Amino acid sequence: MTRATGSGPVFSVEEFVQSLTAQLDKAQDSLAIKAKTGRPLTFALKDLSVDLKVFWEAPQGQLKLRHAAPNEEGASTVHLSFTTITRSMAEENSLSLALDEDHRSLSEIADEASLGEEERRQLEMVGVRTVGQFRRLSESTHPKQVEAYLGIPVNRLRMALERSSRPAVIEQQPVRGPDNRRLMRIRGANLMSGSTPEVLMSGEPVEVLEASETELLVKPMAHHREGQYEVRVSGQRATGFYELPGEEAPGSQADPYATATHPYAQGAYGQANPHQAHQAHQPAHQRPPNGQPQYAESEYLPAGGSRW
Repeated sequence: MTRATGSGPVFSVEEFVQSLTAQLDKAQDSLAIKAKTGRPLTFALKDLSVDLKVFWEAPQGQLKLRHAAPNEEGASTVHLSFTTITRSMAEENSLSLALDEDHRSLSEIADEASLGEEERRQLEMVGVRTVGQFRRLSESTHPKQVEAYLGIPVNRLRMALERSSRPAVIEQQPVRGPDNRRLMRIRGANLMSGSTPEVLMSGEPVEVLEASETELLVKPMAHHREGQYEVRVSGQRATGFYELPGEEAPGSQADPYATATHPYAQGAYGQANPHQAHQAHQPAHQRPPNGQPQYAESEYLPAGGSRW
């Protein structure tokens, strides 16, 4: 590897490719607009080749590049070729971002006793960057194989897997139910394990209306304003803090849910619910009872069994 000796700025291959493709996308959009002006003939981007004269650096295991200065000897040549692909081709050959997968980063479940910085770097080099990807790896691969190829001890892998299966809360959001009742949506990971979890707000159990591994919808009591909430799943717990607006008359100035522009109004139970508008145009025999939207059923799909 040829190492850089100059003082120019360094950059990663990823940064270069992302910047270049972003500008190519913008040029493509501009050409599409130009075609709409009635021109019978215009241009399109098809292929692009780039040759870079660079020096390489590898700080902390990450490859970095530096452009060679004029007449600077010893530089490497990097040849990049770009071509066009369709959206279906891009989706077929890229990572599937499933909505029900745990998208937390490995750093959120790691510590020095399980996955240290070096172990996380080894996993990232083989494409394992999130907790969901790590758990999928555990379901299809024996830990001895991972230890042999990546050098991560089995006991560390099993400890990290145990930490990844604990319930965790990421955020909570107040929403309105169909009867204008205050509800609270809790998002996180491992929030359900076979049966409906128990949720406490300020130490008091509250009703769970919907439950899945990544999301809960609960019904606070009328006096709940702020405090700590707790989710209990299979003997384990995750906690967070909530703050809810008071009960106000619908449409009042103090009601944060009254306007469709408020972010809460865009949620599944906000005033701007698209299902309500859809139901208004439905025949009477197809509408839910009392014309109110019903809670969607949340299907619980148990995670695959880990081989670790």
